[in-house]
Amino acid sequence: MTTKAIPAKDAAPSDTPSLRQFVRFRDLIEERCGLHFAESQRTSLSASLRARMQQLGIERIDDYYDLLSRRTDDEGFRKLINLVTVTETCFFRDPSQFRLLRRHILPTLLAERGSRQTRTVRIWSAGCSSGEEAYSIAVMLSDMGLLSASAAWTFEIVGTDVNTEVIETARRGVYSARALRNVEGDVLRRYFRPDGRRFCLNDEIKRAVRFEYANLTHVPKPRPLAPGQDIVFCKNVTIYFRPEMTRRLVGRLHDALADGGFLLLGHSESLWQMDEGFALVEHEGAFCYRKATPGVEASGPRVLPSPGADPAPSPSPVPPETATGEYDRCLAAFRAERWTQAEALLDALIQSSPAFVPARLLLGGVFVHRGRYDEAFVQAERVLHLADLEPRAHLLIGMIEAQRGRSDEALQALRRALYLDNSLALAHFWLGNLYRDRGDTGRARIEYENVVRGWELHTLDLTEMFASDLSAEQLVDFCLRSLRCPDAPSDMS
Repeated sequence: MTTKAIPAKDAAPSDTPSLRQFVRFRDLIEERCGLHFAESQRTSLSASLRARMQQLGIERIDDYYDLLSRRTDDEGFRKLINLVTVTETCFFRDPSQFRLLRRHILPTLLAERGSRQTRTVRIWSAGCSSGEEAYSIAVMLSDMGLLSASAAWTFEIVGTDVNTEVIETARRGVYSARALRNVEGDVLRRYFRPDGRRFCLNDEIKRAVRFEYANLTHVPKPRPLAPGQDIVFCKNVTIYFRPEMTRRLVGRLHDALADGGFLLLGHSESLWQMDEGFALVEHEGAFCYRKATPGVEASGPRVLPSPGADPAPSPSPVPPETATGEYDRCLAAFRAERWTQAEALLDALIQSSPAFVPARLLLGGVFVHRGRYDEAFVQAERVLHLADLEPRAHLLIGMIEAQRGRSDEALQALRRALYLDNSLALAHFWLGNLYRDRGDTGRARIEYENVVRGWELHTLDLTEMFASDLSAEQLVDFCLRSLRCPDAPSDMS
């Protein structure tokens, strides 16, 4: 889900919101549905407020606020939300997660629950937008033969969103060629019928999915849902929430899931420091979270400790105080761009404390700055041997692969870094550049917006060992310029 206010063509009420009035509306919207508008979005939100006022024939901005605040959950508020939430999505948007669903999540659930009397799998697409995600799930199930009348299982798929207009679009099941850009020819022929310049989804898939209005922030789980969801997709929703609202939502998602159920987030989202009751699962380079089952260990090819949990005991000793003191000398040389001195000092430090992870990461940064990518890659691998949940090692690998022109490998490493620590500004920045170079301006915008949002919320981690020549201000300025001109070439990567 993307939040973006849209001005009406003739929006011209005389009363332009002041900063005080903007804050009142912003806080009201966040209280009602969780969406947070930063001050940088003041102009766009104000345009949507003026457009809605014009539709209602209201002249004074304070009169409109009084009208909204008196009614807690009426159709009028929903129409405002329809203006400020705009969607950009497509079918099978993240292929790696659909492979994860097909090759690991579904086989695991069906095997574990095959002995139950009621063979029903419940799947919830939260923040479903115009339905592409929920329908993609149904198409995959049909392709696997699991939606046929003779199938041994019943699948209940529900899509919910706070935007009532996109729900109606989802129910119609008619899409543009752009929305189908990831759908292969055979699947397109079997599940869609051309209708001029658009495509109509077939009735079997439409019947397999139910769409309902739901506000994720108001109740433990949306009313249309049956208890005990087995799989929840909640992608690119929390990036528009502040941390406290995200924590509340994660708690509600946990309550909505059945024991052993799976939660899939967007590639730039994680449960960092709010993961209690979940285990991080990796399969073929894709990630999801699994709700713990009391008294039962999670199964699967690889279940990692959650990012916020204490890591598994490391065989390496705690670095002595002398190692920390020596590291400060190394860091000073690095900041001064005295690369030869920094490398020599780090080599000596690693000789005396080979398990001191910060030194290896900083040495990798030195190698990157000197263009010695193979040596930097070796340092990243050695860090992962010591601590496989170190997000900066995955960030380093992603940066190296991007410099080598291996975009697929870079994307995988950067996504992994962000699953482990969503505050890494450089990971968002590099992902933004990679998506922009692929022509995926929608995803590029999300990554650049994540950098700007982190700056505004004071949660930005620049990871200076990989960016000694770049200030946070410069990085944010570049991302803001990229948001204004998404097709402009990068001069910072």
